Amino acid sequence: MNAPLCLLLLSLASVHLIAADRSGGPVDLSSPSSPRSGVLLREKREVRVQEGKGHMQMSKSANDFFVRYVQRVNLVRRLLGTDTEEVQVREMVCELVNYNGPAPQPAEQATPLVGKTLRVQKPGGRWKYAMIGGKPTAEQQKFLNDLAFTTLLLEIPDVCLTNQTHKAGETWKISLNEAKGRQYGAVVAKDIECTLVSVDARPDGALATVHLAGSFSMERPMGYVSSIEATFDVTLVRRLSDMLDVDTKISGNLKNSSSVNDLDGKPAQLTLELPYTLVRTQAVERK
Repeated sequence: MNAPLCLLLLSLASVHLIAADRSGGPVDLSSPSSPRSGVLLREKREVRVQEGKGHMQMSKSANDFFVRYVQRVNLVRRLLGTDTEEVQVREMVCELVNYNGPAPQPAEQATPLVGKTLRVQKPGGRWKYAMIGGKPTAEQQKFLNDLAFTTLLLEIPDVCLTNQTHKAGETWKISLNEAKGRQYGAVVAKDIECTLVSVDARPDGALATVHLAGSFSMERPMGYVSSIEATFDVTLVRRLSDMLDVDTKISGNLKNSSSVNDLDGKPAQLTLELPYTLVRTQAVERK
């Protein structure tokens, strides 16, 4: 065997041993490393509810119906520092329809946030989306709140995986500090179980596949007079070099109880049971 070939085989063997050791040993799932300020991220996500159930209880009558909801977004996010971003809305379509009988044909429509640039911050520990260069209309503010709520759901894995170092195949339970009393807008999570499914070496860095399952509740989410109880089942793929979640899938059931007004302006109670799925991909956007 000639010397160059021998050196090449030794080099390949060394790379293989390093990769095997990384996948076999414990890995830090929440190191402080993160994409640096100024990085552009392309994020695509979709929220979907199929055959949700609604119940409107009025003073002298009640109404049951089905719910279908779709929201699909394509965002370019510029990271500006800790918990601050500038977001360009390249695409955002939505459909919300209540119906009885057969489901109607899809009728997704572009939202009024398409083409807008947003400022995203986390004052007081809660995400807030605001428009740059103008005050949002009531309709635009509704969709800004929707984006903030989806971001809150996607943040659950980060909260659960803080200070977690594990080996592939390990399963563990998470105990979070629950909110004291009724802290409006705060997530109260419980019964969380996590598994580090695998760690795979890839050309762009090691990828950890993690599974999480549990439930959470909220009082007055996004300022609405309502309460939420939800389950979640999460599978995410996290790149360990920069802690970027390149692929996330969440499914579960969300129950929302709200005090509303009926068509006559009289008080009513609305209850929704929504089986949901949320999928997201993220990638560094090349300039």
